[in-house]
This record gives sequence, structure tokens and C-alpha cells, in this order.
Amino acid sequence: MGGRGGGEATMKTQNATILIDPRSGVPFYRQIIDKVLLGIADGRFKPGARLPTVRQLAIDLKINPNTVSRAYRELEIRNVVTTHRGTGTFVAAEPGVAQDAAKRLEFIEKFCDEWVAEAGKFGFSLKELARTLQDRLGERR
Repeated sequence: MGGRGGGEATMKTQNATILIDPRSGVPFYRQIIDKVLLGIADGRFKPGARLPTVRQLAIDLKINPNTVSRAYRELEIRNVVTTHRGTGTFVAAEPGVAQDAAKRLEFIEKFCDEWVAEAGKFGFSLKELARTLQDRLGERR
């Protein structure tokens, strides 16, 4: 768990897990942003939920605190999170996650394309992906 040479690094927080994969080729700050956005989209991060501190997340994921800080800063610029000095970083009451329809559609299409491509590397069919997604949605209800 951890550094560049190992497998995925994990940080569990308030019913949501933040995973980074050093082998993915995606910068760590981008992976953190994506995991927070996904957690908000699927309901694991509720409005007002407190995210781990920059320091704690950096320690847990074994990455540089500047990397976590960069991710949180970008999320704050997007109005997805708010940071309150001394108390922490929280999911915004009304996260500004891709609010207009065109941006939402662009995001989900890009996400699905990446997801299908990544799953295809492991030989999964679209039918298997759809079935797994249905099962996962059923578990969350």
C-alpha cells in the first residue's frame, strides 16, 4: 500500500474510500479529485461531509501534502468543497459539480469511455459491466 512502486493506496473516510493507483499514469491530485467527485455523485460524500485533512490524507496515502492540497484547491475553485481554516474541508452544501446539462453529459460520456476502456483491458464485456453496475446500484439503495 503506498508509494510509487506498490499497489493502490487507500484512505477510508466517512463511508467513502479514496484510492490512488500509482501505476495508472494519472497524477495523484487528479485521482483524488476524481474520487471525491465520484463519492459526491454516488452519494457516499453528502453535502457538509468533512473530508480528511490535507495532512491526514497525505499520510494515509503516503503522498506529498502539496499533492492533496492541490486537489482540494481545485475542488474549491470548482465550488465542490469549502475550506474553513481551523475546522477542515467540507463538501459544499450545493456542490458545483458540472451543473449545466452539456458539462454533465460531457463528464459522464468521458467517464464511461474511460471506464469501458479500462475494463476492456481486463477482458470484461459491456454486458458484464452493465450487470455489475446494476448490482452495485442495487446495493446502494
